[in-house]
Amino acid sequence: MLLVVHKPRSILFFFLILFLSNAGLLVAADESGRASQIYAESSKSVLMIVVKSAKGEIGGQATGFVVAGGKVVTNEHVVREGEVFVDLGTVKLPASLEKIDAFNDIALLSVRGELTLNPLAIKSALPKPGTSIYVIGNPQGLERSISTGVVSAVRDFKGRQLIQITAPISPGSSGGPILDASGEVVGVAVGMLENGQNLNFAVPSAAVNRLIAGEVQPIAADVPSLLDRADSLMERIGQTEYSEEPNSEWQKFEKQINATLEMALSNAGNDHALLLKVAEKAEWQNSDIAITAADRAVHARSSYGANLILGKLLTAKARTLDDEDQKVSLQTRAEQNLRSALRMRKQPDALIYYHLADLLEDRKNYGEADTDFQLAYELSKKTNNTKAQADSLRGLTRICDSVGRAAEAEKWFDALVNTGLARILDWQQNGHRLDRLSKYEQAGDSFRQAAVLGGVWSNWCEAAGSYSLVAGKDDETLFTGRKCISEGTGKADSERRLAYAHDQIATILNKRGVYQEALSHAREAIALDSTNSWAFYDQAKALLGLRRFQESINASIQAIRLSDGKFATMHFALGSAYFEAENWEFARQSFQKASELDSADDAAPYNVALCLVHLGYYGDAATWYEEVLRRNPKHVDRQDILNRIQGLRR
Repeated sequence: MLLVVHKPRSILFFFLILFLSNAGLLVAADESGRASQIYAESSKSVLMIVVKSAKGEIGGQATGFVVAGGKVVTNEHVVREGEVFVDLGTVKLPASLEKIDAFNDIALLSVRGELTLNPLAIKSALPKPGTSIYVIGNPQGLERSISTGVVSAVRDFKGRQLIQITAPISPGSSGGPILDASGEVVGVAVGMLENGQNLNFAVPSAAVNRLIAGEVQPIAADVPSLLDRADSLMERIGQTEYSEEPNSEWQKFEKQINATLEMALSNAGNDHALLLKVAEKAEWQNSDIAITAADRAVHARSSYGANLILGKLLTAKARTLDDEDQKVSLQTRAEQNLRSALRMRKQPDALIYYHLADLLEDRKNYGEADTDFQLAYELSKKTNNTKAQADSLRGLTRICDSVGRAAEAEKWFDALVNTGLARILDWQQNGHRLDRLSKYEQAGDSFRQAAVLGGVWSNWCEAAGSYSLVAGKDDETLFTGRKCISEGTGKADSERRLAYAHDQIATILNKRGVYQEALSHAREAIALDSTNSWAFYDQAKALLGLRRFQESINASIQAIRLSDGKFATMHFALGSAYFEAENWEFARQSFQKASELDSADDAAPYNVALCLVHLGYYGDAATWYEEVLRRNPKHVDRQDILNRIQGLRR
C-alpha cells in the first residue's frame, strides 16, 4: 500500500459548489446545519501555508491550523520544500520549524508575529468508524474549503496508525484539520492511497498532542524514521512522470528525498550502523550522500561492510567523471577499500570478488578481473546465489569481449541465458557484440529478443538492420522493420531510424516486384530523412518497375547527387530509366559511369554495348561486348556475345 501526499483529486463532479463571499467556502448542497456551524467556529483558525524556493518562487501550498500557544500544525513533508510562510492574505508571516515528527509526517511551526486566532481544541481519543468528520483546507489554493465525510476505519500503515476517511484530500489540503461534530481536531490530513477509490488518510490527533507536549523525539535523532520517509518518497517518485521543470511534482519529490537523506546523514553522527543504512539507502538516489556516509562509517569502524560499500560506491562514481586524474584517484581509493574488505574476510564471498573484479575491469586490468569474476561465479554457484552468478557471468562476457576472446564471450553469455536472468540490456549488448563480429543473423536475434522482453522501440530497428545484411532473411527484416515503424512513430529523435526501416522494406518489396508499396515506403523514408540517398534510389527502382520512367530518372539523379556519385548501382539505375525512355546516349553515359565505378560488374558494359548498337556505333559496341567477356570469361551468354561481336565486326 503506497500512501500518496498531495495527490490531485477532483471533487467538482461530486459536489454542487457554492461560493460564499469573503469566505472562500465550498460546500456540498446537501451539507448544512452542523457543517455550517463547524465552519463558522473553526475556519478562521485554518491557514494557508506557502513554501518559497531559494529563488523566491512559490514551490508549494498547503494547509495548517492554529493550536495552543499561537503555534501552527502542518505536515512535515510540506516544510521540507523551502522557506515557510503563513499567508494571512494581506501579509505573509515567516514561520520557523519548532518540532517535527517525521514518522507521522507532522510538524509544529512558530510564527514570527502574533496570531490573534483562536486555537483549535485537540482531542486525544481516536474517532470510531462511522463518526461524521469535517475537513477544512485549501485544495488547489481555494482557501478555507470544507468537505464532509465519515471515518471509514483506523488502519495500521507501516507501523503507524492512520485514520481512513471518506472526505477528499486534494493538493493544498495536506496539513489541514479533521474535525468531529464537536469541532475538535481528531486528525491531520496527510494524503490518499495511490490508485485508491476515495481512500484518504489522516494522522490521529494523539500524535499532535504528543508533538506539542514535546514527547516526540526531534527529527535530528530519528534516522530510521527519516529513512522510512525516504523510502516512501522513492516509491512515489517512481510512479511520477519524469520532468526537468523545477516546479514539477517529480522535481519536488527529488528535493524532498535528498533533503531527507541529508538530514539522516547529518544526524547519524558517528554511528557506524546508522551510517551504513544511510549509505545503502542513498546508493541509487544520491551518490555523494552515499559516499560521505560510507566514508564516515569506515572512519568510525573499518568493517568489511563499510569498506565494501565504499569501494562499490567509489567505483560507480568514478565512471561518471570526465577528468582522468579525478577518476584514477577515486579508483585507487576504491581498490584500497575493496582489498581491505577482502582481507577482513577469512572466507570471502562472491560479492567482494565481484566488486573487485568490476573495478579492475574499469582499470583495464583484464587478467586479474577475469580471475576474480570466475572466483565470484564459482562461489555464487556453491551458495546457489543465481543473481550473483548472473552478475559474474555478465562480467566474464564483457572481459572476454574486451580482449578479443569471442568464443569464450559467447560461452559465458549462453551460461547467463541459462540462468534465466538475462536482462534486456544483456540482449542489447550481445546484439552489438555480434554486429561487430559480422554475425548479423545472431545479432538480429538478440536485438529481437531484447525488444520482445520489453526493450526500447529502437531494438526492433536494430534487429531489422542486422537481418537486412543476411541473405535469406527478408521476411525477418520485413517483420522487425514494420515493428520498428509501428513502435517508433512519434517517438523523439526517431526520424533517422524510421527512415532506414522504411528504406529496408522498400528494398525488399522492389526485389519482390511489389512496386507500389515499395514506392510508398521509399517516399516515407524520404519524408523522414531527405538526405537518405538510398531512399531516392529505392524510389527510382519502384518507379522504374511502375514504368514511370521520367520520375525514375529524377529520383536517380537525386540519389546520385546526395551520394556524390560514388555508387555504381545508382548510375546503373539511372541508365536503366534512360534506356526504357529510349534516351540511348544518356543511358550509355550512365551505364559507362557504372562500369567505371565497378570494374568487376559485367552487366554495365553489356548495357553500354546495347546503347551503342541503338546509336549505330557498331565498332564501339563490339569493344564493349569484348569488355564483358574480359570481366566474365564464363558468362552464361558467352556464345551469344561472341556471335554479336562477330556480327558487329563485319
